[in-house]
Amino acid sequence: MKNNFLLALSLIFSMTAFAQRQGITKIGIGPTIGWATSNPFHNLEGNKGWGLGAGGVATVEHFFKKNISGIAQAGIIAFAGRSNGSDSKNKGYTTIPIRAGANAYTGNLHFGAQIGVGLNSFAGSSKTAFAYSPQIGYNFSRNDLPLDFTVSYDGYAGNGGFSALLFRLSLFF
Repeated sequence: MKNNFLLALSLIFSMTAFAQRQGITKIGIGPTIGWATSNPFHNLEGNKGWGLGAGGVATVEHFFKKNISGIAQAGIIAFAGRSNGSDSKNKGYTTIPIRAGANAYTGNLHFGAQIGVGLNSFAGSSKTAFAYSPQIGYNFSRNDLPLDFTVSYDGYAGNGGFSALLFRLSLFF
């Protein structure tokens, strides 16, 4: 019973704190790490796919209502090529996602999706693909710094069909 009361109390306080967000625009920046979940060029000789990716993303978020926001993001994420076990190493895969979408908040937790384009490059060639990104995240503060942790599945349809599971930590201003 005591835990339920504390949970209800914390939800009320978090909803009250976020009720004042309407009309506010925030800018965030932060690192992104992730793991490639597909290999669109599996037919190329020596291609073993990609592994760990790292980069950064800038975000602009505007609250239209206390629990609904529009969001725009741009960044760069580079995935390291994996070795095929011989002397050759797969070339890296780089993407520049440019997307817009929306978030819905319930307290500090948010769910959202974005669509846009991905400027993808591999082995010196570059292709533009349709980009989509369903995501879930959590806003929190650490030492009075407003932070957001988001997990997303980033997909790029057409011209390669690449996808990745990404983890992003953003500092908002």
